Amino acid sequence: MAINIIIRTVIAIFSIGLGFMIGMPIMYELAYNASWWDNANSQSLVLRDNLYSIFMLMPLILISVVVLWAYMAATRKTVYDEYA
Repeated sequence: MAINIIIRTVIAIFSIGLGFMIGMPIMYELAYNASWWDNANSQSLVLRDNLYSIFMLMPLILISVVVLWAYMAATRKTVYDEYA
């Protein structure tokens, strides 16, 4: 059971990192190299910056969820553990 949890955790964290690495060039291009931000109003720039910040925080949140899941799965008690 423990090997199964470790393998699933490693695969989940790897997938989160891969998704982030795939999306990062797209977000950078949209946030900083797009020409339509030159004449944008301040509210649009705030929304752009907030979206970029959320995208940067998303892997941290997702990895925390995966680690919490792995901890809960590894420490759960089964029916057999109660009677042992």
